Amino acid sequence: MRERLPDVRLVLATREEEAFGIAAGLFLGGKRPTVMLQSSGLGNSLNALTSLLIPYRIPVLLVRQHARRSRRMERRAGADGARGAVDSGGDRDPHVTAESPETTAEVVKVAGLRAFDTRLPVACLLPRRLTTGV
Repeated sequence: MRERLPDVRLVLATREEEAFGIAAGLFLGGKRPTVMLQSSGLGNSLNALTSLLIPYRIPVLLVRQHARRSRRMERRAGADGARGAVDSGGDRDPHVTAESPETTAEVVKVAGLRAFDTRLPVACLLPRRLTTGV
């Protein structure tokens, strides 16, 4: 992969909010970070979103698996609050959903451009059928 995508660097984080801290540092260092997380991970990121990314206008592309069956778990984890925090950027549309394998690359690209144009986090949701084949 290094030969094919020399500008892409993978950094593993222990927790989602740690990933957003790393992403903030990467942005401040001139990079365009993406954080990939599972469905329930957004709720764990509420503090990082509301106290770091949004107030300081640090753009991050969030690529997130979106699984309907985990809604109850997400609510318990605070994801509704995190979703509201991502949505709090005003008139913009803070998330997009990839609908098919054929359009996913373009949808992710548009979400990334939107994040860095608005200097706010933007989420690209990947439905379960795209990530598991179900």
